[in-house]
Amino acid sequence: MSFLRALLAAHLRACALDGTGIAVATFAAACLLTACNGRPGQLSPPPAEATILRIGFPQVTGEDPLRGMQQASALLSFEALTRGSKDGRPRPWLAESWSVSADGLSWSLKLRPHAMFHDGTPVDAPAVKRSLDESLTNLADRSFQPGLQDIVSIDIVAPREIAVRLQDRSTFVLDDLSMSITKALPNGSRLGTGPFFATSTSPEQITMSSFHSYYQGVPQVERVVWRPYPALRTAWAGLMRGEVDFLYEVGQDSVEFVQRESSVGTYVFLKAYVFGVVLNSHRDSLKDQRVRQALNFAVDRKLIVDQALRGSGLVASTPIWPLHWAYDQNVVGFTYDPGRASAILNSVQSPRTNPRRGVSTSPAHLRFTCLLPENFSGWERIALLVQKQLFDVGVDMQLEALPAGAFNQRIARGEFDAVFLEMIGGYSMSRPYFFWYSKSPVNYFKYAVPAVDQALDDIRHAPDDQAYKTAVRELQESMIANPPAIFLAWGQTARAVSRRFVVPNDPDRDVFLRVSEWRLAVGSSQTRN
Repeated sequence: MSFLRALLAAHLRACALDGTGIAVATFAAACLLTACNGRPGQLSPPPAEATILRIGFPQVTGEDPLRGMQQASALLSFEALTRGSKDGRPRPWLAESWSVSADGLSWSLKLRPHAMFHDGTPVDAPAVKRSLDESLTNLADRSFQPGLQDIVSIDIVAPREIAVRLQDRSTFVLDDLSMSITKALPNGSRLGTGPFFATSTSPEQITMSSFHSYYQGVPQVERVVWRPYPALRTAWAGLMRGEVDFLYEVGQDSVEFVQRESSVGTYVFLKAYVFGVVLNSHRDSLKDQRVRQALNFAVDRKLIVDQALRGSGLVASTPIWPLHWAYDQNVVGFTYDPGRASAILNSVQSPRTNPRRGVSTSPAHLRFTCLLPENFSGWERIALLVQKQLFDVGVDMQLEALPAGAFNQRIARGEFDAVFLEMIGGYSMSRPYFFWYSKSPVNYFKYAVPAVDQALDDIRHAPDDQAYKTAVRELQESMIANPPAIFLAWGQTARAVSRRFVVPNDPDRDVFLRVSEWRLAVGSSQTRN
């Protein structure tokens, strides 16, 4: 999996539905389902007066539009035992409750009584064990879900209860049991348990129908149609023309404009991704933690949020999710102090020398190259601001834009000084673990700090909430003392929905995750062409 695709997969997991990368059911699979006459999960075609939700999916990276759209649409078809939440606590999903043994080595999970796969068969303990065993067997790399590394076995305890046995106490196991529970079909595709299932897929459109036996109630939307757009601008035009009812994602630079449109409701939320210039700690010029601290003091994060993100974001000094229940707001991050940055660099680096006069000048001289992927205009805008602010303290950060393939290869080979990224940081503490733990195969940045490793291990194996909070504070302090990157900001994004639809708005959840509860507003037309 490429680095950018790995980040995308992690991002979908962080959206509380935790994407799996598995393919959605094909049209042939859907035909098999509808042919199951008289079965509990029998699915019939939508009536002529069906309520249709059309989703515009802006594709701004230049990659295959179907790939991203399939991954997003899968969030409506596939569900896991648990889901994440903004406060970092796992929430019930297909598992309605759980308990842990006194030694922390066994988790008992009770399943919902009425959940079904899309063919009408029950989501019972044998089915869940089979799905989890298959996923764990076929999962070549558990680095993105370190909690899975602690699992020894999945056992059936009762018809609706399983036990997850561990080799060591793990606070990550519930967070990382975010693999979709699926059922394999003879044709190789997989069925999910969600409120919608795919009936046809093409590069131009993905069509989904509602699952009438969905355990949380029959969705009022009968059909969901996904359409890709080459850019947010064309997707917005489609919304204004009535081609679509919902824009899947609206970037920071467009939210203010969209909010001016009275026929559209906007739902803004903080993304679980942190922008940053990640530094290669093995480069000679960046090995010294004082140099990396100086680079952090040189950056005005508030200015970046105000200008590059249009005020839609939170400043960041670490990659630790700021809304997590264990996050310590009293830990002081980096302030903007260019004078301090220059003083540190002057004390560490050899001063710049004027070759004509033979005298030292200040500030200290430092030069490195920062990679960023092509066609990510929002990222480039932020990187240019960082470049200017570093230049003001005598640091020459050259930007090198690369195609996605070359960008991934350079990172995988460690051939970089720095990389500009938007990295997954929430909602679970397992996210910083898989990037920054020294022995993690996903730690492409050669970052190895014993105090950080110790704090991450203490979080992973914490026996109680107090020990967990103490370890999180230690992680925050350690990553500020020895920073792996110039972390900048957590960005916001938004969903834009036509007011034809009434949308439940729960502050703890993305409105997209409740599409099954959307309904037409009173007086709105029941049909769309």
